Amino acid sequence: MNSVVMAQSNTTGTISGKVAVKAGTTISVQGVDNGVKRVITPDANGQFQLSSMPIGNYRLSLLEGTNVVATQDLEVRIGQDSAATFGTQVVQITQRAKAIDVKSSNSGSSFTAKELAVIPIAPAVANIVQLAGGTTRGDSRFGNNAASFGGSSAAENAAYINGFPVTSSLYQVGYSSLPFGSIAEAQVITGGYGAEFGRSTGGVVNITTKSGTNNWEVGAGFTYAPNSLRATAKDILYPNTGAARNAGTDGKIYNYKSGDSVDEKVYNVSIGGPIIKDKLFMYFAAESTQKDTQTARLAASNTTNNKLGWLEQHSEVPRYLGKLDWNITDDHHLEYTRIGDESKVEDRYYGFDYATKQRGYTQYGGATFKNYASGLLGFNANGAALQAPQGANIDILKYTGYLTDNLTVLALVGQSKVDHTQSPFGYIAGVKPFSAADANRVPGVNYNVSDPQTFAGSLLRDGANDTNKGYRFDLEYKAAKDHTIRAGLDYNKINSVAGSQAAGGGTWTYLRATDPNAVLSGHLISPAAGGGYGTQGYYVDLNLQSVGSTPSVKQSALYIEDRYQVTKDVLVTVGLRSESFSNQNEVGTTFVEQKNQIAPRLAAAWDVNGDGSLKVFGTAGRYHLPLPTNLAVRFAGASLNTDQFYTYTGVDPKTGAPLGLNKISNVVSANSEFGQPKVANELASTNLKAHYQDELNIGFEKALSAEFNGGVKFTYRKLKNTIDDYSDTRAILKKLSAADVATYNAAGLGWNGALFNPGQDATFVFPLGNGQQRVVSITAAEMGFQEGPKREYTALEFMLEHPMRNSWYGKFNYTWSRSEGNQEGLTKSDNAQSDVGNSSLWDFPETMINSSGLLPNDRTHQFKAYGLYEINSEFAVGGNVLLASGRPKSFTCNIPSALDQEGLGLNQYGSIFYLCPAGIPNGRGAAGRLPWDTRLDLNFMYKPSLIKGLLLKMDILNVFNRQVVQSIDEGYNVRLAGDAISPTAGQELSYTAPRTIRLSVQYNHKF
Repeated sequence: MNSVVMAQSNTTGTISGKVAVKAGTTISVQGVDNGVKRVITPDANGQFQLSSMPIGNYRLSLLEGTNVVATQDLEVRIGQDSAATFGTQVVQITQRAKAIDVKSSNSGSSFTAKELAVIPIAPAVANIVQLAGGTTRGDSRFGNNAASFGGSSAAENAAYINGFPVTSSLYQVGYSSLPFGSIAEAQVITGGYGAEFGRSTGGVVNITTKSGTNNWEVGAGFTYAPNSLRATAKDILYPNTGAARNAGTDGKIYNYKSGDSVDEKVYNVSIGGPIIKDKLFMYFAAESTQKDTQTARLAASNTTNNKLGWLEQHSEVPRYLGKLDWNITDDHHLEYTRIGDESKVEDRYYGFDYATKQRGYTQYGGATFKNYASGLLGFNANGAALQAPQGANIDILKYTGYLTDNLTVLALVGQSKVDHTQSPFGYIAGVKPFSAADANRVPGVNYNVSDPQTFAGSLLRDGANDTNKGYRFDLEYKAAKDHTIRAGLDYNKINSVAGSQAAGGGTWTYLRATDPNAVLSGHLISPAAGGGYGTQGYYVDLNLQSVGSTPSVKQSALYIEDRYQVTKDVLVTVGLRSESFSNQNEVGTTFVEQKNQIAPRLAAAWDVNGDGSLKVFGTAGRYHLPLPTNLAVRFAGASLNTDQFYTYTGVDPKTGAPLGLNKISNVVSANSEFGQPKVANELASTNLKAHYQDELNIGFEKALSAEFNGGVKFTYRKLKNTIDDYSDTRAILKKLSAADVATYNAAGLGWNGALFNPGQDATFVFPLGNGQQRVVSITAAEMGFQEGPKREYTALEFMLEHPMRNSWYGKFNYTWSRSEGNQEGLTKSDNAQSDVGNSSLWDFPETMINSSGLLPNDRTHQFKAYGLYEINSEFAVGGNVLLASGRPKSFTCNIPSALDQEGLGLNQYGSIFYLCPAGIPNGRGAAGRLPWDTRLDLNFMYKPSLIKGLLLKMDILNVFNRQVVQSIDEGYNVRLAGDAISPTAGQELSYTAPRTIRLSVQYNHKF
């Protein structure tokens, strides 16, 4: 699990060395397993380099004419330089020729299949990511594989399998996966990567899969994690708010989790070998994860618990990988990869009684899903969809050509596609679901109705899917003994068919005002003036929602890089990357375009003593990030998101809809989302630049002894530019003539807002209505924000590693870091807003007041350790430890009425403002931190000597059952209810998983 270097490619490695040159000196390379054969002649100085070598084990032979004078066995790993020294010893895989790769300069860790098999983690790529220093889990509401690299948001990472990008095409959060046992090597790159990589301001997950070898091998395994060996989950409780209106809920169960039942089974099979020895190989692996879950799916206050409160869920995630490798000749290699990654879920809803904790057995609702999720407690449509695995079906074809000893070319073409489907059970068309918290119910009125809407999630449009078609071309040319030139290009075209609408078209939310006689922000009259139960402060909101579009994204890049060996001990790499991004709406019209974004990269590595015992390295670079297709679904498509408020005189005993309605407001929409078509040139400022950040890394790695390597690395990242939407018309209207303002007001459609670069001047094409537009330029100062976007990440990382010697291996990592500013990235963990590039942050100056501080992904201290101890040839024990300080806590409130007197609809944003009254910690991160996340995982392994290839393993995850809070409800007020304290203000929303025991048996046989 050593440091990472991106030497030649994101799927291959390099072999290099220096020999004494005599007449007829050559170096022959023979793949031990894969049949690869190459012969190279060293230059006049005896130096040689073989680039783009597939990962695996090789035997090198030094020849003088036809005589073999020395041999060496070594291992090639992704992107690393394997040094050939031609000693007499054979270098073992677990004891590499050089413990320190003196040509590496970037940051991260890599893990082989052998290593992944013994670390006690649940078998998921997301868990590999968390082993690396500088990473932390993203907000749990963004999905199970959301991660933060170096303080970035979960939407800023890139993932590759066999060189093809597999990041979620729709959301840019999460990625496709594959059978865990088919991973040959996984890299977690946390920074400092070269010009070959782009479209990431966070980190890179880079996976190379297994291939067939010259030996046939079969394998099969089974893992069982029974509910009987799972600890009891913690209930989610209402917080003790102390508010009189919340007396009925304070401290009581909000969501019953201690009755959860989870049984998980994982089956896997694999086969690989030669179709034609040394020429044509095949590998196939399949994995099926089946999980049966039972849980209370609704909050205790939900009025539909009697029919829809209990969930039985059966989920299946079938994954497979097929791979063909063809050594056409010694100089030409072709490989094809097919990956299948889908999720299938069946939800069945039954009644549940919170008083007795008893469930019913008559099904009233539910749904089946494919690569989608909906109807989850506490999630909107995007958030729920992110809880589903972000997989796809992928095809990759790659060619590698060693045209000369000095020229290598690689060409790749690929496609990924994922379909999303949803089939609700018992859906009642036209009936809107409703929500009535205990504190918002009129005494004596029955809200527990007989025939409510049985499906309360978002309804997915028919034919929803995402595709990504791409290609890339790379070449490497050794121009002189000291210069190696690399260059390439890549292109992706992403298309989505996406959209959803609220079940029944909308939702009724019953509310209660603290003062019945006060006119709430955005209302025409007070609840009391509206009559009915409004005289007691009770009223209701009708929210209507629907979105839909067929957007596309185009991404292209060119790069060039010179690896200059300044001296035999100093390597300097200078690179330049040019990236272009564009986003199109459903008719193919471009509404965002960023051309030729220039990203310089510089790296240096110094072998201080010339013997691989001490390396000093550094990197500096700029990194850009595109916008995903999901941005266009709501922002560029015809979206509807409106509210209208009423008083009422009763509740329908069948559907729960309010009766005797009397409106107390007009139809309002915070972003003027009235369902009208969007005009492409009005959606973004004409001078929009890409999201990008600059990064600096400096460090050293030293062989402290024959047993230990250690190192220290300093990282500094600074966000230089970002993208979000701006919705404030005040500065724009001041630039218009009185006649234009009158035309705009008469149209009455408002402004949907436009994308811009916060903190920068902007030029907008502003709609007046009736097809009229005006070009308006406003300065950053005129927009009225107190400051521009800020995100600075500073980290100091310490590493200590003991290689696999004397029966044990261990790696220890401590990271001190600070992530602060007012911009997490392209997502907003404060309230789990997953609208990438389209959050509420920069809509108005008021939304950014007091917003600077410690960001959600800040973890001041993180200690990570993992390793293995072999008791003897049959028994071994592994461990994995995490100690991490908690996430910063904040509280946000509804906007004070005094700041919402201009008819801007700021009250509709709800409790997202850092403008809380006296007595409430005010400002980002001002409320302290969540508790430390402490976790110990162990496994015990038995390999019976009598049955070679058999492994019996028991993983105990979260040994001490430390269920630590991951996130809280930071909203202090009830949305749209003035200063009313929310019954869930500060509520703990989710915890780390309880202790789980996984029992595994795996058998592999080589013929």
